[in-house]
Amino acid sequence: MYAAAPHRGAARAVVPHAPAASPRARVRAALLRRWRRAQRAAALNVPAGTVKRGHA
Repeated sequence: MYAAAPHRGAARAVVPHAPAASPRARVRAALLRRWRRAQRAAALNVPAGTVKRGHA
């Protein structure tokens, strides 16, 4: 079904794609996301929570 070795072989498994976010960074990112969503909702003049991420 799948090829025996992935593209570029085992080198992919050795290099992590991204460092694990610290709890503080995760909270900060969540707050920023909520703030951006609220700003976007306000700009569109609609209630917050009705605008999906990535739209508008």
